[in-house]
Amino acid sequence: MIGRDDLIKYVVNVQARTFEAFERLRDEQLGWRPAPGEFSVAELALHIVAARRMNLLAIETGAPRYPGHEPPAGLTADRLRELCLRSGKKTVAVLARADLERTIGNLAGDPFPAWKRVLGGLVEHEVHHRSQLCSYLAALGAEPPALFGLRVEELPR
Repeated sequence: MIGRDDLIKYVVNVQARTFEAFERLRDEQLGWRPAPGEFSVAELALHIVAARRMNLLAIETGAPRYPGHEPPAGLTADRLRELCLRSGKKTVAVLARADLERTIGNLAGDPFPAWKRVLGGLVEHEVHHRSQLCSYLAALGAEPPALFGLRVEELPR
């Protein structure tokens, strides 16, 4: 069985790799979207932060509430990085004290243990959207961060 400290360390590492993508964001990119109806760069980054908050609220209270991802006027890449870091610190604080074995509900109200919210909501969901953000960066001509320090072209054959 994985211990709480190991789980927190894993989530922190996932979020650190997400921050690497946030570090590459530039103010002039925030309004770009790959197609009509898709997230803009800013909306996607805010969605990652908002989903962290929603999942932490669900772990703490059992009642998830999505705070939205509408970019405020004057949003900057620096502000997005600040929000990413702040939500990462909040994640550690909540996970350190949460009862991860208690039963909570998913968005449909189905019961399951809180630790599943950590894996599904704080890990899988974030990784999905981080890869989306990295695709956006590549489309904008920015070099996305490598996963675990290697790029696919650098893997031994």
